[in-house]
Amino acid sequence: MAISVYVVTGFLDSGKTSLLNQLLNQPEMREVQLLLIQFESGDEEFSSQYDNCDVVTFSKTHLEQSPNQIVQQIISYLNEYEVDEVWVEWNGVAFFSQFLSLFSNSDLHHICKIKKVIHVADANTLDIMLKQTGGVLPEQISNCDFAVVRNMDSSSKAKYVRRLMNSINPGMETYGEMQISKMLRSIYSEYANPISILCIGIACFWAIYYIFGTPSFDFSHTPLNTLINVFLGIILQAVPFLLIGVLISSAIQIFIPSDAIERRFPKNLGLGLLVAVFWGFCLPVCDCASVPIFRSLVKKGVPIPAAVTFLTATPVINPVVILSTYYAFNGNLRVVAVRVGLGIVSSVLIGLLFSIFPSRGKILSNSFDGIMCSCGCYDGVASMPGVKGKLGLFVRHSQAEFFNVGKYLLTGAFISAFFQTIGTRSLSVQNGAGFALSLLVMIIMAFVLSLCSTSDAVVARSFSSNFSTGAVMGFLVFGPMMDIKNLFMLSGGFSKGFVGKLLLFTFIVCYLVVFILARPLLGV
Repeated sequence: MAISVYVVTGFLDSGKTSLLNQLLNQPEMREVQLLLIQFESGDEEFSSQYDNCDVVTFSKTHLEQSPNQIVQQIISYLNEYEVDEVWVEWNGVAFFSQFLSLFSNSDLHHICKIKKVIHVADANTLDIMLKQTGGVLPEQISNCDFAVVRNMDSSSKAKYVRRLMNSINPGMETYGEMQISKMLRSIYSEYANPISILCIGIACFWAIYYIFGTPSFDFSHTPLNTLINVFLGIILQAVPFLLIGVLISSAIQIFIPSDAIERRFPKNLGLGLLVAVFWGFCLPVCDCASVPIFRSLVKKGVPIPAAVTFLTATPVINPVVILSTYYAFNGNLRVVAVRVGLGIVSSVLIGLLFSIFPSRGKILSNSFDGIMCSCGCYDGVASMPGVKGKLGLFVRHSQAEFFNVGKYLLTGAFISAFFQTIGTRSLSVQNGAGFALSLLVMIIMAFVLSLCSTSDAVVARSFSSNFSTGAVMGFLVFGPMMDIKNLFMLSGGFSKGFVGKLLLFTFIVCYLVVFILARPLLGV
């Protein structure tokens, strides 16, 4: 049986050793044989009250120069002595990926299993540390299960710290330093992998619905089998393009420096808009990956209109999106051309609106100097040295992004299948007020479903039996530019005023452009 490993991370002097002294000297720990591995030595020393914990220390120099030797020493110790749990105090200035390479990518993974990762921080210095430590601290936070924060002595400070932590690791629990009982419950609670929970939940839902829901569906003249077949058909068509988009997007984000794009952006408005459209066409990334690049462009001084044009054009007109649209609409080149054309027109107009109505004041938020991808990956981590480290980050980034975006695809596919099976004839009128309403419904649907732009065409195509192609075009143009997940990502790096203006301009422009041009161009 694998030995449980618990990891404590945090920057220098954050209080890691103090926390370990609290946790490992609890009365309930006296019968547990422990091994504490310290990868740094601070001012405070660990002291075991029950003499049930041995301590092994490695320096940062040892970590950098002899990682294989460290692994062999730990294995030798675990083979020689009986150990129930291993606790690790990780070095505060080392990337967490180095720890993973020691325990997950070596012979240690055969005898050890990482159970929980705890991050320790000081509320008084957290904001400063995030700004000054590059990618080390954000990467540690993004990999932890929960955080312990000292000096959260006021409700306003606690609220700010939790918001800051959740911008890096969404949904993460944050505890005060005295909440020992809650920490212990979180440490030793066993929970299934979220992906397993999702899969089991979907399987149980369909099983229960098939047993108990079939009569009601048959009674309403809606066969459940049809709904299931349509749902699975949408998923099977969309997943390959989602996977391709995620892999390419992750590769670009990890292996291509952001300044490779930034330094090629001209400062001239007109030329900047053209270059933004060109780069939007050349980069096969989804809407998630375009947000961090957008922030980098703004930080480098690229004019806001050009940067906004890049942000809105990229997820609509890039090669993977074009290919998935061509496939979804059975090789209909007119639909592909109209989507790309309306996407370019809309993005340029949105950029021009920001030129006519420029944002006042500072548009970048006061949060730390970085923005999270939806998988919780800090963009500065991509600069970590070594091909092995980058490959590991690429795999982790791709995996997390695929399953993170996948839940939106599942939701969108189910709603689409439901509409297609049940029918929405009242919204399928193609002229006058009927088209205006159906277009509005499709735009709202795109915003709520938050599908990845590399696979949204398959879901959009399934709506075509109930909505006009012109209305569906609103789904294809607006959705990649602005949806719920993009709104959250933008809110983490930009002021509320700027994000609100971007949402408003994008909605107005996309609605009007599609309403005026879609039907004539599609010939309907």
